[in-house]
Amino acid sequence: MSSEKIIRTESLSKNFGNIKAISDVSIDVEPGEVLALVGDNGAGKSTLIKMLCGVLQPTGGDIIISGERTEFADYNEARQAGIETVYQDLALAQAQSVASNVFLGHEAVRDDILGRLFGIVDEERMIIEAEQALERVNIPIDPKAKVRNLSGGQQQAVAIARALQSDPDILIMDEPTSALSIEGVRNVLNVVDNLRSQGITILLISHNIRQVQAIADRISILAQGQLMGTREADQTDREEIVSMMMGAKDDVEQLDMLQDTESDGEAA
Repeated sequence: MSSEKIIRTESLSKNFGNIKAISDVSIDVEPGEVLALVGDNGAGKSTLIKMLCGVLQPTGGDIIISGERTEFADYNEARQAGIETVYQDLALAQAQSVASNVFLGHEAVRDDILGRLFGIVDEERMIIEAEQALERVNIPIDPKAKVRNLSGGQQQAVAIARALQSDPDILIMDEPTSALSIEGVRNVLNVVDNLRSQGITILLISHNIRQVQAIADRISILAQGQLMGTREADQTDREEIVSMMMGAKDDVEQLDMLQDTESDGEAA
């Protein structure tokens, strides 16, 4: 992986009145990496990603994208900087087709006089390009199918395909496997793996430790708005992550010293 970080935050903070939702959080993400962000409810995960995608402005600290300090006034500015977000609720139009949802809000217009004058949608082009977008997530879905007839995993794939239409460098995924079947979870994790192989950097927000250990390169743990630490996914275990989620600080030596002290006490 490259030594240049595609995302960095330095002492990022967000207050809501007297409530400190995020306090001095510094993380970094390498190009093409899957970084999982885990934490219990209220840990600050949602607040952090909303600052990264321009929905919320930080109270303090900095966001650095590809080496440049950045301030996003809104979500559109974050998109222009190459950041897309797939939220947990997906925001899909259930009664519309897959192709319509892939282009939702950015419908392709016919390239003729009538199209330019009256904004007539080019449905054939949308179907073709939706198929291409769905090929990137490697889940076969009929672009003409109604979204309401798809499984949860397929709907998640449609939302991801829509996000890929802007050709982002960074994809933020908020609880992408929540409430999915075992097959749906497997499909979504395969999508994440496929996108990583395409060079897309992914920030994955989840509460499922087992799943993030299976797919992430590294795992950052939040508790009560603070960063408890970041671990290589293949060099940690569930016990350590849960301990950090409960508020244990990012210093394994302190934990080891405590365990040694307890052992010495028992021996005495």
